[in-house]
Amino acid sequence: MGSRIQAAAREIVSQGAQFDRWGTLALMDVSLRYRRTVIGPLWITLAATIASVGTVYATLFKQNIADFLPSFAVGLIVWTLIAGTLQEGSNVFVASGHLIKAVPAPMIVHVLQMTARNVVIFLHHLLLVGLLYLVMPWPLHWTLVLAVPGFVILLVTLIGGATTIGLLCARFRDIGTAIVSGLQFIFFLTPIIWTEDEVRGTTLHWLTRVNPFATLLDLVRKPLLSQPADAEQWLLGSLYAVGMAAVGLGCYARYRHRVAYWL
Repeated sequence: MGSRIQAAAREIVSQGAQFDRWGTLALMDVSLRYRRTVIGPLWITLAATIASVGTVYATLFKQNIADFLPSFAVGLIVWTLIAGTLQEGSNVFVASGHLIKAVPAPMIVHVLQMTARNVVIFLHHLLLVGLLYLVMPWPLHWTLVLAVPGFVILLVTLIGGATTIGLLCARFRDIGTAIVSGLQFIFFLTPIIWTEDEVRGTTLHWLTRVNPFATLLDLVRKPLLSQPADAEQWLLGSLYAVGMAAVGLGCYARYRHRVAYWL
């Protein structure tokens, strides 16, 4: 098993270094999605959601819209990356079945291409945060740079998670439906349309600690809003990344050669 893991790790590293391969494919995917559009359909949909839903929930929860809307916007954008990567990850090998059967390429290439595509869309969505800052600016601090290591932790976790569920869903197709439904449920348990301060001191506050999605989301959101992420969140986020990377590597080492027979 040790030799399998070493071989899989070398394959992942070597393929990850070939950015021109999967990065170009990801950019082609994005260009096809945005074909014959000016700013992209996903961008305008997300902008409308932030403006309408954010305003409604700020009113319902009696929040200062200048404080609530930036947090909601960044949270929703990061969540779109998380949910999009995991949902597409559950179908990444099945959707690429025709290529897997025809082209002898390592399985991890399809995961990297899918993840890179979602990262490009995420960066496109971040333009909304810049526009929002121009309308209702918030204080900026040097901790803004901490969004980079937070994003790396999130990305490693997503790649490990997408690889794992992609292999599972290639073997058991009904798991993909359960993942989509589960993510919709988790969305409401993650502080996006509600804030941690609203449930502080209540029995619901534990959700923000035991929910890994809340921790990973805050490692990117809080630095972008110049809010401090505590040491516990950084420790938990690092543990999630290492743990998910280890699980993904183990599954990839054991099952990557079987995918073509499952499709």
